[in-house]
Amino acid sequence: MRLPRIWITLVGCLTLVLTAACSVIAPIQSYINSTSTAPQPSILASPSPGGGITPISEPSATPTEIPPTPGETPLPITVAAPQATPLPSPLPPIPCPPDRCTYPGSLFLTRPIAPPGNDSLDVTYRFGSTQSGMRDPHHGVEFLNGFGTPVLAAADGTVVVAGTDLDPTSPRGAWPITFYGPYMNFYGNLVVIEHTVPEALFQAFPDMPRPLYTLYGHLSEIDVQVGQQVTAGEQIGKVGQAGIATGSHLHFEVRLGENTYQASRNPELYLSPHLDANGQPMGAVAGRFLDSFQNFLELDSIVLQHLPQGPDGPSDFQVTVLTYEEKGLIGQPPWLESFAVGDLPAGWYRITFPMGGLRQDLLQVLPGQVTMMTFR
Repeated sequence: MRLPRIWITLVGCLTLVLTAACSVIAPIQSYINSTSTAPQPSILASPSPGGGITPISEPSATPTEIPPTPGETPLPITVAAPQATPLPSPLPPIPCPPDRCTYPGSLFLTRPIAPPGNDSLDVTYRFGSTQSGMRDPHHGVEFLNGFGTPVLAAADGTVVVAGTDLDPTSPRGAWPITFYGPYMNFYGNLVVIEHTVPEALFQAFPDMPRPLYTLYGHLSEIDVQVGQQVTAGEQIGKVGQAGIATGSHLHFEVRLGENTYQASRNPELYLSPHLDANGQPMGAVAGRFLDSFQNFLELDSIVLQHLPQGPDGPSDFQVTVLTYEEKGLIGQPPWLESFAVGDLPAGWYRITFPMGGLRQDLLQVLPGQVTMMTFR
């Protein structure tokens, strides 16, 4: 059967309309499919020379500027400033046990006498002692040396006194009249140097008086002037026997907070130690004895026995001291001690003392450190 020409024309037009509609729908559906799927994280990689896959580092956090399409007006972009990662706060220092502690960093002063001179202090007249009542309580230590032996600065600092102690330190007309020592011409010729205290000591003792002074007395010659900057180990004078000295020696003091006789501290807790037979620095011990009311007790016999084989071994030597014989020297900051001994070989010690009967305890000396003990 033959269709009329008009029907053939209508079928052809309908076919052309349907073909055009399909060509438009296909890209639209493709766009919808691509935008409806959430983006997934991926690990970028590049081929390695050996044929494997080498991971590529993640993109930098630094923003990258994307150039605008030609003819397009770029929009201003505000980039947030990178935030610095906060550093962890330093941990507070761990407190020591109530009755014993060791402190590094305090034995920092260079010895004021160098070899071939005698750089060991006279142990028969320690700080705070009186040589069995024969002498005044000692506010320093002594280095027995021949006349003219060089005297050296114990640390970097500024010379604040260089001369005699004939004139009072108090203002004219003031009372009481004060001198660098307990009375006029005590040291004869002297040098005093002001120093900065190491930060390690301030961290351990925030209330430590400052600055620190070192005093060199009984000199036969003075080689520096007031205001002069000196360095540790620099010659500042020579040993003599000026003032009340009964023989040629250097009188050495450490003072804290102010340059006065009453501000003296035990130099054995500040002087750099000698080396022991094994080449390691020796240490020091300081301590105090308290009653039930926290009052300081004065003891006339404190025995330290070195135990080279450990706490249960025998002793090879011992040191006997007593608490400071001048009350004003006891319990002064920063150590608050009533006795101290320096230049002790590192190791174990047995300490024996009379306190409610004869008591004993063990303590350990560490190289180059101060061991502080409290006995109650």
